[in-house]
Amino acid sequence: MSFLNKLFGSKKQENKPVNQDETKELLEQRKEKELVEGTNNENSELESTINLESLGDLITISSGPVGVSTGSTATDFYVYEWFIKETGEVFYVGKGRGNRYKAFHEKAYEAEKIREMYDTDVRFVGKDLTEDEAVELESQEMTRILNETNDRLTNRIIPFFTKRGNGYDRSSNTPSFQFEKAPTLYVNEIEEHYYNLKPQLFDEVNLENLKAPVFLNWSIDEQVNTIYGGNVEKYLGETKNLLLKNGSKVLKSQYAKSTTAWIYIGDESVTKYNLVQKLALDRIGRKIPTYHLIDVWKFLKDNIGEFPPVPTTDALININPTHNRVPLEEIKNLNDWSKGYDEGMPYWEEGNKERKKGNLERAIELFDLARYNGYEAPALYKSYVMAFRKLKDYDNEIAIIDEAIERSQTTEGGVNGTFILEIKERREKALLLKKKV
Repeated sequence: MSFLNKLFGSKKQENKPVNQDETKELLEQRKEKELVEGTNNENSELESTINLESLGDLITISSGPVGVSTGSTATDFYVYEWFIKETGEVFYVGKGRGNRYKAFHEKAYEAEKIREMYDTDVRFVGKDLTEDEAVELESQEMTRILNETNDRLTNRIIPFFTKRGNGYDRSSNTPSFQFEKAPTLYVNEIEEHYYNLKPQLFDEVNLENLKAPVFLNWSIDEQVNTIYGGNVEKYLGETKNLLLKNGSKVLKSQYAKSTTAWIYIGDESVTKYNLVQKLALDRIGRKIPTYHLIDVWKFLKDNIGEFPPVPTTDALININPTHNRVPLEEIKNLNDWSKGYDEGMPYWEEGNKERKKGNLERAIELFDLARYNGYEAPALYKSYVMAFRKLKDYDNEIAIIDEAIERSQTTEGGVNGTFILEIKERREKALLLKKKV
């Protein structure tokens, strides 16, 4: 037996389903849809809750079940788990009735892929259960596996406060982020363990491929900001400016026929990288050289010279917005994000419908109400910006972007780097448009 077989379990060689090709195609289509649209593998009805229990003067925190009862009165529910025969590794835990345990799970992409690759089986953890008992036992079994074994579960939603997470975290072999050093295209624990995928380097920069690049601002978070010392705008601005001064054209469309390179600002997974390269091959007939911004920045610095100053237009333009928005300090639910979401989000939804119909003034009135009631999601500010741009109200567009940047940097949960970078670019465009008026 080979080393990989010992480590990962033997791949299926016989007893494969008759519709193997159709199954594989369906799985790949499902995976592509999830990566492009950002959907989850699990049922949308699943959720995880936190229970707070008072014991005298103490408060204990525990995880509630990951499943939700539908109210069924049946008593023939069961909890099952799929495992690899050779190694005994459990990779999926579920509950159901009837033939659920052996049915194709369309939303459990990774689990089905493992069933396709390996010789697997199923066993029951409990039978003849009420639905509530099955929900509880399912969570208990996930907790046991994550606390007492090294098995990688493919369940997207797991109980809180387990010793390990599910297998969707970056592999422990992923290099850590470092200042002015490009990251790798990463893999998660499931991909590394079951599929033998490894982290991958970005391509080496070639000057010929910088004639018409597209910058991709995906996956920019506080960890990624380590690469730029918290100042991604400096590196992005200097790189774009030097490219433009040397005759390059920065494109917007990722799959434009004239695209010569993709330049990632954040990091990305090997799986999604492979997917977008496949889409490029399908749409424009070739794969695209893929670089990281920090590598391009270093290449230009070493081969072309020092970066010229990045021009700014703020000092040359007066911003005088006219609006009826209340000051930030008068916003309701300012320190209660959840309540602000509940009370403000319906106004944003209605406003976005009006914006799409072309009723821009009414849309802005509804956005103002959403904001006043405490809704502060990036979606609100994106909608504001699109409405003001359509109205050519650049003063208000710039003002609302400045507010969005200010609030996003103080929001609980940290800075949304991708959002900030996107709206800062829109701000620069709005300044240029205002200058032309």
